[in-house]
Amino acid sequence: MDFLLTPLLATSACAALIVVCLFKLSRYPNLDHIPVAGHSSLLASYLFTTGLEVDLARLVQEGYDRDKSAVFRVANLTHWVVCFPRSDLERVARASEDHLSFGHATGNLFKTEYTFGMKMNDFHHLSLSRSHLTRYLSVLYADVRDEIVVSCNELLDPKHNEWKATSAVHIALTIVSRTSNRIVVGLPLCRDPDWLNINLPQAIVDEARTLRFFPNFMVPLVAKFVTNLSGRTSRGVTLLGPVIRERLQLMATEGTDWLDKPNDLLQWWLDTSQETCPTLLTRHMINTNFVTVNSTANILSQVLLNLGENPKYAQELRDEVEAVVSEHGWTKEALSEMRKVDSFIKETQRFNGISVLDLMRKAVSDITLADGTFIPQGTSLAFPVYAMHHDDAVYQNPNVFEPFRFGRTGNKEVEDSRYQMVASAPDMLSFGLGRHACPGRFFAATVLKTTLAHIVMSYDVKLGDKSRPDSLRLGISIVSNPAAKVMFRKRVN
Repeated sequence: MDFLLTPLLATSACAALIVVCLFKLSRYPNLDHIPVAGHSSLLASYLFTTGLEVDLARLVQEGYDRDKSAVFRVANLTHWVVCFPRSDLERVARASEDHLSFGHATGNLFKTEYTFGMKMNDFHHLSLSRSHLTRYLSVLYADVRDEIVVSCNELLDPKHNEWKATSAVHIALTIVSRTSNRIVVGLPLCRDPDWLNINLPQAIVDEARTLRFFPNFMVPLVAKFVTNLSGRTSRGVTLLGPVIRERLQLMATEGTDWLDKPNDLLQWWLDTSQETCPTLLTRHMINTNFVTVNSTANILSQVLLNLGENPKYAQELRDEVEAVVSEHGWTKEALSEMRKVDSFIKETQRFNGISVLDLMRKAVSDITLADGTFIPQGTSLAFPVYAMHHDDAVYQNPNVFEPFRFGRTGNKEVEDSRYQMVASAPDMLSFGLGRHACPGRFFAATVLKTTLAHIVMSYDVKLGDKSRPDSLRLGISIVSNPAAKVMFRKRVN
C-alpha cells in the first residue's frame, strides 16, 4: 500500500492547491459587467500561455478594434486587466496615488519586493532622477557622449571597408548599460564586465515573469526558489562596497568638496545622506540601472534595426547632424536642434513600441467612469498604447514607418518642442502621461539621440540578414528579436 501513498498524496495536494487558488481568485473584484476580449476566464488564460505569458497583443488588439471608445478586459493569468479608452487618459493621468496607484501596479508587474528588495514607495532614486539628473544633464553630457563613443569603438571597431555583424540587442544593451553606469557609479566601475553583468535587466525580467504566473498568496514562497536578489546584492557589494567606503572616507577628511569629486548618482545619494549602508546603496544602484537600461536599450535596438532596414535615410540624418554640430558642437543643447534624429527615434517608439499596455494603475478605491462603467477597488487597469499608436484616426498610414513624421523641415508647428520625443501627450504615450510620466525620459532621450547621431556620422549600417526577424511579444512587453543582426562598417563617404 505504501507505493500508493505518494501519488495519492500528490493528487490530494494538487487538488487542495486548486481549491485554494479558486477560493483566492473568487475574491477578486467582480468585473462581469465589463466586456471580455479573448479568454472568458482567468483559468482559460493559463491554458494558452507561451513562455509563462498570455498573448495579450492579439487579445488587446481584438478588444480595441471592436470598439475604440469602450472599456474592455483581458485575462492575464492571475487577474483581469481592464483597458480604458482614449477619452479617460486625462483623468487617469491626473489621478492621485491614493485613488489610482502607479506604485501598486508597477510593484505587481515587476514584483519589486522580491526582485528589487524594496517596494515602489522606497524608490527614492526616482526623486533624485527628477531633480539632480535632469538639472545636471548639460554638465554631464561630455561624460555621456564619451562613454557612447568609447563603447562603439570597442564593440564595433570594423576594419576599413569591412562589414561587421553584431546582435542589435547586444550592442544596444552594452552601450546603454555602460552609459547609464557612467552616470550612476562613474569610472572605472561603469566598464567593469562583472558589474555590468550584475546589472543586466534580463534576470529581473525573467524572475518577475515567473512570479506573475502564480497567485499573490503563493509569490513569497515561490520567490525563495526563483529569485536571486541576495546573490545579485552580494556580488554587487563586493564591487561597489570599496567605492562607497573610499568616498565616505574622502567626505570625512575633505568635507563637501575635493579635487575630482565624482558627479554621479552614487555621490548625490551620499551627499544627501539618504543612505550609507553598502548593501542598501548597492540595491538602489542596481534598481536604478534596471529602470534606466531596460526600456532604453530596447528602444535603441529597434532604432538600430530600423536604420539598418532603411539605410536610405542615413544621409539625411548625417546632413542634419553635421550642420548642427558645426554650429553648436557636441553639446546637450545641440541635441534639441536635431529634429530629424529626434523624429526617427520617436517614430520608432510609435511604430515598433516596447509595450502592448501602458499607463498601468491599480484602483485603490471604487471609481465610476464618464460612461457609467463601475470600476471596483482592486482592479488593474491600463491603456492599449500599441493599438492607440497604430490608430488611423490619429496617424496617417499608421502601419508604415515614416522616420520624419514628427520633424519635417519647414513646418514650424511640427518642429515645436511639443512634438519632440520627451513631450508627453495623449496621442504619444511612450513615456507615459501626467504626474507619472517617466522621470528619466530626458536622460534616455539624450543617450538615444547621441548614439544615433554618432553612429550615422561614423558608420554605414545595414541589416545582417535579408529580412528582419519579427519582434517578440511577451505578455505586455514588445522586445527586439535577439537573433536580429545589424552590420556596421566605418563610414565610406
